[in-house]
Amino acid sequence: QYKNASARINKHLRKIGEMAGLSTPLTMYVSRHSWASAAKEKKIPLSIISEGLGHDSELTTRIYLASLDTAEIDRANSLILRALQKDNP
Repeated sequence: QYKNASARINKHLRKIGEMAGLSTPLTMYVSRHSWASAAKEKKIPLSIISEGLGHDSELTTRIYLASLDTAEIDRANSLILRALQKDNP
């Protein structure tokens, strides 16, 4: 039942993402990732993020959030994209 519900939700999320013009297909994983990233940026307490993600342990949440810390990579990508745009007007 879980797999069927998950597939149905992902199907509808993808459709919503297309309607919104998102470049990345919207899925439950993308939604969770986005929510956790936004919560971390807003300095939401770890215990709340952990509960929101349904984790049994705050350690699991710490590991998950560590994998989401992409600020440095995002900055590097922005620099590269700006340089490419300058080179290809």
